Amino acid sequence: MRISFTNDPLPVTNHGERHIPAVLVVDCSGSMSGEPINELNRGLTEFGNALKEDPLALGRAEICVISFNNFVHTEMSFRPAANYEAPVLSAGGGTSLNEAIEAALDAIDERKKEYRKQGIAYYRPWLFVLTDGQPTDIRRESAAKKKLQSAISDKKVVYIPMGIGANANRKKLQEYYPSDAASRPVLTANANNFKEAFVWLSNSIGVVSHSDPTVSEEVALPSTPSDITVCI
Repeated sequence: MRISFTNDPLPVTNHGERHIPAVLVVDCSGSMSGEPINELNRGLTEFGNALKEDPLALGRAEICVISFNNFVHTEMSFRPAANYEAPVLSAGGGTSLNEAIEAALDAIDERKKEYRKQGIAYYRPWLFVLTDGQPTDIRRESAAKKKLQSAISDKKVVYIPMGIGANANRKKLQEYYPSDAASRPVLTANANNFKEAFVWLSNSIGVVSHSDPTVSEEVALPSTPSDITVCI
């Protein structure tokens, strides 16, 4: 099943600003049932709250939220951060991670086309992947990896994977990086610190939105919270 848009992307606003498109790809498979999915929903709300504290990020960031279990579903098509509305997710089913990654990259490409059509400059898009399980759509894995690795190598996207829980397959998430990448970091969090993870993401988007790409494309992101570990 291909991605199903529940609503159309909102028009681009603040045409004089450089935009930063970011896609949140979140796992709502059966293993997220119970408190993990509740904490994930709270984290998505906190993400919006943190964005609203940064006026410049509100004017430059555009957010899309894609969830996945047996199917891939667009919870919120691209819209300005000022119009972000946290979805309420429920858990169940398998883990269509590969289809979700492909769908997210397609969504980014479509938004970039809209920027170019309107003459809007943009920062390198972000792809934030939050998952606790092994992909179940194995037949799509090779194509998804190839598509993402190419986008990373060509500097068309920033890939930020986060493994959820002690049993998350961090090695699998590292495989989506190009094999020649200098480092292949994977963040690790659990149901108790989803809030901190999403606040960090929001703050990082804010830092990028304040940067000057004419000076350097490399941006020093905020340090990860002490309870969110990084596997290199």
